[in-house]
Amino acid sequence: MILTITPNPLLDYQIFGDFSEDCKGTRVKQMPFTVGGKGINVARMLKTLGRPALALTFAGGGTGARMIAGLRQQSIPGRFVNVEAETRIGINLFAPEKGKHHWWMEDGEELLESEILAMLALIKTEAERASIVAMSGTVPGRQNRDFYLRVLEALDGFKGEIFLDARGEPLKSACRHGGFFLKHNREEALETFGIDPFDLACRGDFFRELIKWRIWGAMITDGKRNVILWDGKSLFEFLPAPAREVSAVGCGDATLAGLIYGRRQGLGIFESAMLGLAAGAADAEKAGPCAADYEEIKNKIPQVVLLNKTESFQV
Repeated sequence: MILTITPNPLLDYQIFGDFSEDCKGTRVKQMPFTVGGKGINVARMLKTLGRPALALTFAGGGTGARMIAGLRQQSIPGRFVNVEAETRIGINLFAPEKGKHHWWMEDGEELLESEILAMLALIKTEAERASIVAMSGTVPGRQNRDFYLRVLEALDGFKGEIFLDARGEPLKSACRHGGFFLKHNREEALETFGIDPFDLACRGDFFRELIKWRIWGAMITDGKRNVILWDGKSLFEFLPAPAREVSAVGCGDATLAGLIYGRRQGLGIFESAMLGLAAGAADAEKAGPCAADYEEIKNKIPQVVLLNKTESFQV
């Protein structure tokens, strides 16, 4: 089983139109929405790939209730910790024919200590049946920056693989424990470590940091540009498959889902990364996060290009 953990889920409203200056109001029977939050997005893509995950997250208020109903409607299995704070919302405006996407997203409210303890207990219980755990996204509010660290501590003794997609202080805190595969992007690497892994003069320093923190592998993306993959020994540099971008939101989650899917299928890190990058490119052509289908992903795999491979990467 695969577990995904999302500390900051989202009810994501999606509106399509041309949004020209003379655009007037529009009445609709119901405002369309999807359920978001990075770990939930990963679970959605894993379901599409044929490896459903169990999504663990928090749910609060009427928005949280709609989120739970949305997950059930999408047939995404979930377990939830009820919280006092209302689950956050986001609004997305799409003009696909013009390639324009604008979005607004709430930060999310603080979690209570009792709510975090309930989630940690749930994670420990469900991890007994899991082979992979993926943790993704921001931590709501300004406290609890050590949320991912506490999850890692709760997973002490876990025999499977752990993947983390985070940034800033929550990631720095998690690094004190280590023992995970890191997935994030160039901007997040700079924010967290103050080092640019795409700068050849700094690359060794970046991976020395990861080794120091017992991080066993990493994938660092840079939008449409090159991608770095490190498996703890060798370094690979890819050019992602081309995509006619509709929305970049969720592309990183699709990439992580493809990578995890490959690992769950018994593939090596290299082959899993190729699949992940294909999933990310296919998803860029969709408005909703992790909405690409299996055939669209499959067609992108041959378009991912390996540019360089450095054996026994020395740091």
